[in-house]
Amino acid sequence: MKRWFSIIAQVLLLFGFTWLGKWVSSFFHLPVPGSLIGLALLFICLYTGLIRLQWVEAGATLLFSQMILFFVPSLVGMMQYPWLLGIKGLLVLVVVVSGCALVMISTGVVAERMFNRGEVKQHDPVENV
Repeated sequence: MKRWFSIIAQVLLLFGFTWLGKWVSSFFHLPVPGSLIGLALLFICLYTGLIRLQWVEAGATLLFSQMILFFVPSLVGMMQYPWLLGIKGLLVLVVVVSGCALVMISTGVVAERMFNRGEVKQHDPVENV
């Protein structure tokens, strides 16, 4: 039970960074989405050591494991645009798939280089949830 309270607190901390980013975006009228600003703030806090990785790791792992559920509303909303099921939709699919492949390849290359440099310690946080 204590573990789940810890995970809930970590998820709330992650949402707090999102809300902080949204506030910064709206207060300064920035054209950048607040969620991206929140991620940048979280990265800065993790990098500078203001927040330890252990404080958000289990909550982030839980959110990543349930991420497919966040895409269901967008897939249902796609039914309002029947042109996505035709040739234009196929072109959009090609762009999305190639973009995802490019992101996965670049992420894999960067992660492998970081592992080779020894900057990242190897452990599996999924086993801890």
